[in-house]
Amino acid sequence: MADSQMGTVLPPTSVEIEDGDTVLDVLIEVTRSQGIPMSFRGGTGANAYVEGINNLFEFDRGSGSGWMYRVNGIFPNRGAGVVPLQDGDRIEWLYTIDLGKDLGAELKPFR
Repeated sequence: MADSQMGTVLPPTSVEIEDGDTVLDVLIEVTRSQGIPMSFRGGTGANAYVEGINNLFEFDRGSGSGWMYRVNGIFPNRGAGVVPLQDGDRIEWLYTIDLGKDLGAELKPFR
């Protein structure tokens, strides 16, 4: 989880996943275990939306700002609450200030 002005919120961390775990499940687990504030809305399924991590929220840095995630270098075109994980996946949460353009985010199908 990183923001260019804030730096790294959490360095790479290994997490054991269980069958059926999603990107959101892991984010919830890791932020709780590390004491990092995190809020989301819409439940834990397809409508889940991460509003803020470590007290940095959507729109805090302008109308195009908010949290995005990528798995193994790909920005999935689906919500974090429905993207299943496999052993060895690398999840990154990144803060955009320009709807992902500043991150080179191109949403793609993933699993």
